[in-house]
Amino acid sequence: MYKKYSDEELVELLKQGKDRAFDELYFRYRDVLVRFVYQRMKSIPISEEIVQEVFTTIWERRKTLVIQKKFSAYMYTSVRYVTLDYIKSNMINDQYIKEVFDRNSSLEECNNTTEESIYHDELQEALDKATSLLPKKAKEVFILSRFKQYSNKEIAEELNVSHETVKYHISYALKFMRLYLGEFN
Repeated sequence: MYKKYSDEELVELLKQGKDRAFDELYFRYRDVLVRFVYQRMKSIPISEEIVQEVFTTIWERRKTLVIQKKFSAYMYTSVRYVTLDYIKSNMINDQYIKEVFDRNSSLEECNNTTEESIYHDELQEALDKATSLLPKKAKEVFILSRFKQYSNKEIAEELNVSHETVKYHISYALKFMRLYLGEFN
């Protein structure tokens, strides 16, 4: 029924509460946007997550949505910004986790004062606890990557999963660790 409507007409219907209009927009743009994001991210799960986030935002703001240009241009711009935010966030997460691990390693190497020793013990305990709270597959991937220094390719071969799956689990684990270990920053 809604296939005959233009994107702009569907947006107006969406504002009026017609959720079938949203469904039509979603099916028109989901796959093409996932492919667009994939060109930059090289990960299907991450690309799908980014596109889903944009559509979720549209759904949440459907009654107040203001699109001053073509809907397609709005969608491409939105996914591009969310992709850049994702990249920036993951770079910060990777850097933060690396700093925490480096700090942990350097504490083991030096002659610890009592304060450093306490800090080290608390950090190690928090790290162990956070690792134990990860979902099973993310935990396996994280341990192989960060503790055993396996490459993503080696992890994929070891666990018989795709390279993209490894990247997804590492990304998930790093986000989780950053939240969990926030007090150690």
